Amino acid sequence: MVEQFVDYALGPHGRFLSDFYLQYQFPINTLVVAVAVYKLFSGKRKKEAGTN
Repeated sequence: MVEQFVDYALGPHGRFLSDFYLQYQFPINTLVVAVAVYKLFSGKRKKEAGTN
């Protein structure tokens, strides 16, 4: 159902992006989670270093 909506709303470019994401979803999701975890932990380290 989501794929049909993307096809309708974005046309041929949406189909390309949808196919690309479905083909490479594991590396893309891994990258997104890695960046989020990095930001989460690097932000806490800066706050701790700034309080001393």
